[in-house]
Amino acid sequence: MRKENSPFWSEIRVGWVLITIICLAVPRAQGENKEVWQAGTVVQVKAHGVPSGNNEVTKQYDISIKVGKKIYLALYRPKKGDPDLKNYVGMARMVLIEGDTLTLRDLLGRPHSLKIFSSKDAPE
Repeated sequence: MRKENSPFWSEIRVGWVLITIICLAVPRAQGENKEVWQAGTVVQVKAHGVPSGNNEVTKQYDISIKVGKKIYLALYRPKKGDPDLKNYVGMARMVLIEGDTLTLRDLLGRPHSLKIFSSKDAPE
């Protein structure tokens, strides 16, 4: 009959504890550089003026999105089948800001990349 308090069994327990710690630490180390999505609110959607010399009329919108204490103004050019963001005013959406690009998720969770033209501090 084996003894539970023998040095052999305590070494095995220590080994399993170390293996568990390593297994839990490795995925966290790989995920440290994950993108940070934030909650943002669509504040305003306005039609963007298209130059009169342009024969191709493409819908474009200036979109103001409040993220934290900033309001970002971005240009949205919908493709065929993309949602009309005029209906998104007042809605909270998940937003990712990387440099001069704002990525917005629509109601189906699809990302849409917008070029940021300006940002300003939001009024209190």
